[in-house]
Amino acid sequence: MLNRKTSCIAQRKEELDLLTFAFQNFTKATETLKQSYQKLQQKVTELSRELSETNKALARKVTELKRVKTYLNNILDSMMDGLFALDLEGKITIFNTAAEKITNYKAKDVLGKSYKDVFADNKHLVSLLEKALKEKKSVIGEKRFSSKNKDIFLEVIANPVKSLHNEVEGMMVILKDISILRHLQEEIRHKEKLAMLGEMAASVAHEVRNPLSGIEGFALLLKEGLKEDKEKSLWVEHIIKGARSLNNLVTNLLNFSRPLKPCFRPVVVNELVDAVICLIRQKIEREKREVVFIKDFPSSSVGMVADPDLLKQAFLNLILNSVEAMPDGGKVTVRIRKKKYSHSRMPQFVREINGDYILGTASEEVLIEFSDTGCGILPEEREKIFRPFYTTKSKGYGLGLSVVRQIVQSHGGKIRVESVPGKGTTFVLNFPLINDSEEVKNDGRKYSCSRR
Repeated sequence: MLNRKTSCIAQRKEELDLLTFAFQNFTKATETLKQSYQKLQQKVTELSRELSETNKALARKVTELKRVKTYLNNILDSMMDGLFALDLEGKITIFNTAAEKITNYKAKDVLGKSYKDVFADNKHLVSLLEKALKEKKSVIGEKRFSSKNKDIFLEVIANPVKSLHNEVEGMMVILKDISILRHLQEEIRHKEKLAMLGEMAASVAHEVRNPLSGIEGFALLLKEGLKEDKEKSLWVEHIIKGARSLNNLVTNLLNFSRPLKPCFRPVVVNELVDAVICLIRQKIEREKREVVFIKDFPSSSVGMVADPDLLKQAFLNLILNSVEAMPDGGKVTVRIRKKKYSHSRMPQFVREINGDYILGTASEEVLIEFSDTGCGILPEEREKIFRPFYTTKSKGYGLGLSVVRQIVQSHGGKIRVESVPGKGTTFVLNFPLINDSEEVKNDGRKYSCSRR
C-alpha cells in the first residue's frame, strides 16, 4: 500500500517537473517570439520610412519628368518650323503647333496615322519620307505642298532618330515654309534683270539723246525757214515727231528699268478710279469716240493702304488699253468689291518699304475688274502681253501692261487676264488688305512667317 502511494507521488512529481519544464520552454519561446516581433516591427518601421522616402523621391522624379516633358513640348510648340516624328511603321507620333499651321492639319487628326494616309495628296512629300524610312538616313528636299486651299513650297529635312545602341527607332521630319524665300529670290532675279536693263537704258539714253536733241533742234530751225513751203514743212514735221517719239521711248525705257518705290498711305479706291475715268472722258470727248463707262461700285467706299499715284497710273494704262481695243466704241465696266478669305486661305505677301521687306497676312482682299467689249486677246498672246516691249498695236512701245504688273506686284497683289476673242477682255487685280505685318530681315537668309 505504501509502495503504491510512493509510486503515485513520484509519478505526479515527474509530471509536475515536465509541466514546469514545458512552461519554462513556453516562456522562453514567448520571449523569443516577442523579441522577434519587436525586431520585425522595427524592421517594418524602417522599411516604411525607406518606402516613404522612396515614394517622395519617385514623386519628385515624376514631377521633374512632367516639368521636362512640358518644357520640351513648349519648345516644340514655340518652333517656327514644323516638326513631326514617325516610328518605323510610318505612323505619326509627334506633330507640333507649327506643323499644324503649315499643313492645316490638326495634331489630334493625324497622331497615330500613317504619313501615307495623311499626306496622300502630296505624292512628292510621301516619296521623300518613304525613301528616308527605307534607307534609314537623312534626306533633304524642296517640295510643293497643297492642303485645304493652301499651296506653298516646303523645305523638308528628314533625319533618323537613333537609340543608345545606335539603332534607328524612327524619323524626325522638319518642315520649313520657304514660300517667302522663293518670292524674294524671284524678286532678286527680277531686279537683277531690271538693273541690267537700266544700265543698257542709261547707255542708250546717253548715246541716243544727244544726237536726237541735235536732230530735233536743227529740224525746228529748218521748219522755221520753210514756213512758206508747206510740203517740205510737213516733211520736217515728220522728222520732229520721229525724234520726239524716239526720245519718249528712251524715257519710258529708263522709267521702266528703275525699281518702284511705293509711298504707302490710306487711299479710297473708288475715288482713284473716278479720277482716272474723269481724265479719260476728256480725251474721249476730244477724239469723239462713243465709249460708255459703267461703274459697279459697292455702296460704301473701299479703302486700302497703297501708293495713290502708282495705282492711278495702273488704272489709266488698263482703261486706255480698253478704249484703244474699241476703235468703233463700246462699253468699259469697272467693278470694285471686297472679298473675305477663309481662315485657311489667308495669304502671305511681301512689300518692300525703304529697303526692308514687310511680310503680311490678309483676311480680306480688294478686287478691281476692268472689262471692255473690244476685240479680245488671242489665247497664244495672253502669256506674252505682260512682257516688256511686246505689243500688237501699230503705235506704242509695249511697256504699259509690264508697268501695270510691276505696280500691282509692288503692292503684294496679282493680276490676271480673261478674254474671249471678238467679245472683250477683263483684267482682274487682286490686292490683299494687311491686317498684321512683321519685318523680314533683308539679308537673303533670315526671314520669318506670320504665326497665328
